[in-house]
Amino acid sequence: MKKTILILFTLFASIIVLESFDTLKLNKKNGSEPGYTGSPGDTLKNCTVCHGGVALPVNGWITSNIPKEGYTPGETYTITATNSEFGATRFGFEISPQNLKGDILGTLVITDTTTTQLVGNEKYITYKSAGVDGQDYKTWVFNWIAPQSATEDVVFYGAFNANFNGTKVGDHTYLSTLKVKSILSSVIKNANATDNKFRIFPNPANEQIEISINSNSNSNQSLLIELYDVYGKKIEINQRIIQNSKRLDISHLETGSYILQLIEGETIQFQKFLVLH
Repeated sequence: MKKTILILFTLFASIIVLESFDTLKLNKKNGSEPGYTGSPGDTLKNCTVCHGGVALPVNGWITSNIPKEGYTPGETYTITATNSEFGATRFGFEISPQNLKGDILGTLVITDTTTTQLVGNEKYITYKSAGVDGQDYKTWVFNWIAPQSATEDVVFYGAFNANFNGTKVGDHTYLSTLKVKSILSSVIKNANATDNKFRIFPNPANEQIEISINSNSNSNQSLLIELYDVYGKKIEINQRIIQNSKRLDISHLETGSYILQLIEGETIQFQKFLVLH
């Protein structure tokens, strides 16, 4: 009788231990709370707040098809996030494109509603419960619309967590960033370069400007003009193609600085000028 009671007690205790262990198992959480990317704007908070451990920096986990020269304001680009950890079977992430103050730059766009979602007033993109399973790595893809008016650099801050056994014990957290510049940030720095094939006068100007093409340029070729303000916003102008006439009406522009882009074949040149009314 005593032996039977001892066996039953042992089985009962084993069940309690197993159930207690099971409570430590992580359910497939439906995304991260907003504000855990490891960015300065998020006060450096990341996955370690919940999962413990130390966050390690890694390179190349956030990639894009943004050209090396920089993003064009208003254009849509594809961003890829990859969490890679040998032996891991569950993966999570949170990414946000920000400046140093923590302001979101551009617009995040979901392309896979099954595995990703936006949180925190669409400032952050993170995983869904259906987007955590993998073996050794997990990849998520989404789009990003560049700011309509911007010349500052954008940093995609990302925090990643890798899980091995369904519990928080032994989780690994990583931080990765992708820095992209506006194509116009370099334009403004080099807008007054002496090797430009054209110059603008008068500068400052009031009603109109004249575009003087250097003698070594083929002035008979059609030239495409694009105009931007110093914040990177493209300004619509009536005359975008220049052939015989090289004068451009600027009477409708407000007082301020502007960037003129001149495209001649495969050559692109920039020049800064000032409008004073």
